[in-house]
This record gives sequence, structure tokens and C-alpha cells, in this order.
Amino acid sequence: PGSGAAMATRQTFFAKLGPLLALLLLNGMVQVGGLKRGLAARAVSRRGLLSTAAAVVVGVPARRALARDETFERLGTEAPVTKDGDTPFTTLVGGVKIKVMRIGPGVGEAIEKGRFVVVELNALALNLNGKPFFSTKLKDGTPDPLSWTIGEGRAVPGLEEGMIGMKKGEVRRIIVPAAQGYAVVHAGEPYLPQPRDDLDRNALNSILKNPNRDATILFDVRVNRIR
Repeated sequence: PGSGAAMATRQTFFAKLGPLLALLLLNGMVQVGGLKRGLAARAVSRRGLLSTAAAVVVGVPARRALARDETFERLGTEAPVTKDGDTPFTTLVGGVKIKVMRIGPGVGEAIEKGRFVVVELNALALNLNGKPFFSTKLKDGTPDPLSWTIGEGRAVPGLEEGMIGMKKGEVRRIIVPAAQGYAVVHAGEPYLPQPRDDLDRNALNSILKNPNRDATILFDVRVNRIR
């Protein structure tokens, strides 16, 4: 009788435990599914950037991107959009393409030659599937803005050309062709921005030193200060 009672108790225990295990299993499946959807969304948003930028370079219409948060921190990984949908790039005389991502407050001086600027930016090599090779945000998240005087030959020529007219707080996406990029011959120190570590430097050099590769660069720029 004692053993029969114990067996009945165990059966009752496992009968109650079953629904709890099922609930925990279902919850785990939901979390895994959410993680997979999150990873898929990140992949889609990165493809959106590359398809948009690459389409601009070769002149093929890009697919319309879904509306997303336009904070600067996401500019390096997501396609640019506005409330009215994707807006076209403007092509400047030298071949540089610009797109205004966020209009600044509209007050103060605009960038022109001779102005000292402080900016945050991301730089990506389009020929390397949009690989970032520089960011003013350090790996620990600390901002480390760049500063220089426009027109003194310190920064990539096409980058400076694409920044002309920007005001404090404005954000632009700038696509610089090889002819206006790092390949421009000049005397003095290497153009800003320069990769911070050997891995990124090697990635950039792999396109700059290979004449068979397209050295088009994409910059996302936000102006912090002008004087």
C-alpha cells in the first residue's frame, strides 16, 4: 500500500509538471523565433544600404526602402528614407553624389572653404560589400569627432566637396568616386579619415592599390561645429 501511494503521488506530480514544461518550451521557441527575426531584419537593413548605394553608383534604380529611424547611429547600416519615401541623390560637377538625411536647425554659418569644422562620420568601402573602415565612434562607444579646416588638403577632396553648404546639425550621405577620393595625388599627410587599426587599413588598401577594383567610398557625415 505504501509503495502504491508513493507511485500515485509521483504520477500526480508529473501530471502537474507536464503543462509547466510545455509552457517553458513554448516560451523558449518564441524567444528563439524573435532572435531569428531580429537577425533577419538586420541582414535586410544592411542589404538595403548596399543595394541603394550600389544602385546610385551604377545608375540603376534602387528598391524603395522601408521607413526607419533616421538617427545618425543607424546611418552606417540602413538605407536612407524620408516620410515621403527614398529621395534621390544630387550629383555634383565632380561626380560626387550627396543626399541630405537630416536638415540642421538652419541657423549659423554654412561650410565653405576656410571654415574649421568638427564632424562625426562613418566611412564604408562599397567595393567591399559596404565594409566600414572608419568611424568617429570608438569601439567602446566613445565619440571621437574629426576636426580640420576645409580647403587645406587635409581631408578626402570629394568628402569636402560634398560637405560644402552644410550647417550645424545637418546630416548628409556622400558617395565619393575614386577620382575624387583617396587616389587624388597630394603632398603632405594622408587624407582624413584614416583607418584606426591595421585590419581596416589593409581593407582600404586592398581597393586603393588594386587598379581593377572600384575605390568608391560612402561617407555619412554629421556637422557638430563650424567656425
